[in-house]
Amino acid sequence: MKTKAIRSLRLANELAASGHRILKIEPSRESPDYQVFIFEDTPTLQALLTHARRR
Repeated sequence: MKTKAIRSLRLANELAASGHRILKIEPSRESPDYQVFIFEDTPTLQALLTHARRR
């Protein structure tokens, strides 16, 4: 299963509210003081991320 790490809490909340399950929360590799939210990387998730970038 491919996964996607999301650093933004706002975006992670939007994805979760739209039905995508958070698989895991772990420390960021780049900034260990921050958390990343791991989602399954699906075509639907990619479409939502593309839409979110355009806003």
